[in-house]
Amino acid sequence: MADILLVDDEANVREILSLSLCSFGHEVISCSNSEKANQLLEQQNFDVVITDLRMDGADTGLDVVKKAHELQPQASILLLTAYASTDTAVEAMRNGAFDYITKPVSRTELGEIVERALSASDIQATSNYTLNAGQPKSDNSLLVGSSHIIERIRDRLQRAAKRDFTVLITGESGTGKELAARLVHESSPRALSPFVPVHCGAIPENLFESELFGYTKGAFTGAEKDKIGLIESANNGTLFLDEIGEMPLLIQVKLLRVLQDMKVRKVGSKVEEQVNVRVVAATNRNLEEEIKEGNFREDLFYRLNVIPIHMPSLRQRREDIPELVRSLMKRCGGTNIKVSDACMKRLSDMPLAGNVRELENTLQRLIALSDEEELDVSLLDEFQASIGSPHISLQNMQTQGLSLDQQLETLEKGLVEEALQKTKGNATQAAKLLGIGFRSIRYRLEKLGLKAPKE
Repeated sequence: MADILLVDDEANVREILSLSLCSFGHEVISCSNSEKANQLLEQQNFDVVITDLRMDGADTGLDVVKKAHELQPQASILLLTAYASTDTAVEAMRNGAFDYITKPVSRTELGEIVERALSASDIQATSNYTLNAGQPKSDNSLLVGSSHIIERIRDRLQRAAKRDFTVLITGESGTGKELAARLVHESSPRALSPFVPVHCGAIPENLFESELFGYTKGAFTGAEKDKIGLIESANNGTLFLDEIGEMPLLIQVKLLRVLQDMKVRKVGSKVEEQVNVRVVAATNRNLEEEIKEGNFREDLFYRLNVIPIHMPSLRQRREDIPELVRSLMKRCGGTNIKVSDACMKRLSDMPLAGNVRELENTLQRLIALSDEEELDVSLLDEFQASIGSPHISLQNMQTQGLSLDQQLETLEKGLVEEALQKTKGNATQAAKLLGIGFRSIRYRLEKLGLKAPKE
């Protein structure tokens, strides 16, 4: 349990975030402006300070960051910001912020970031801490299990962390690729420097270069001041390039030069600046097939694939599911709710095409639907019936006369339609819900014969 100060000028945001944090057992005090926040910082100690970046009037979260860093250096400071404010977020991190949270943030993601912040705070408070004596402990709740395959993955991640080479993490969506990247970072000598995640599928192609490399004032219309790029913001730390397979070819060439020379050139500048970053990349695509189709550079693939790590699907380690369920129940707020043997067996037998992410979402919905102290198989049946997703089995496929491709396409179409419905036709937001990139969802909309929404 942690004492948390939450600063945001929007009452509904404060309420939602406070409820989410309290559900993890934390104590939360909230306020609406930097003046009140500064008073609270002078009156009592906090383990974590979370502040919005932009508030009404001249109020700014940067003031809170600086004051908190000055008065309570033991506290971990988190900044709430929008994607477009990455440059300001980096400035905040230089002024003492531990990390930044991109709005909107899910309850699960918020809990994970706070746990990482608390872990880092505990480590920094240990006066005899050295990189040889100990390392930051990551939230490894998605890598629990005692199966041989997950033990080998944990061992490989630890060994990769000790070597300052590029790492390429492959695997299906929902297998924990970003978590694996964070474990590599937090177990490495770079652990106390920034970990900067970049979702390559979420950045519009025309903004990719300026976001990754930064730009100088006047480089293009709207460039009113110099902006540091995401690569430079990860200096001395780790740059995590998620869904690297969706990176445009032109940017792949420029990234290759960075990996070769460790230098970046901002858009509009003639000067190259030296950087020191470790690159960890991840993808759910087969990059070797992408190379054959001309979508990915072979030379970049070999630069990235120095230490390859493949994250296994949950279907490959089903013996870990019961232990994983118990761990996820705690994160989902179901600490006092038991899972019946019949329900656990059904969960272990589910197709789980979405891997750990699908299992976690299923548990969250079951907890929300349950009025009992135990999750029973009848509740799981009710849940599956309500979303129109019956248990997929070979017997069902034969009875209905369907092929595997037809069954998977029906399931995929249903999930894409549900995501679009929840986001009111916003393809970008739907892609985030599905854990895929924007170009990937465009491809699926065309393949499945769905109408692409206007954006």
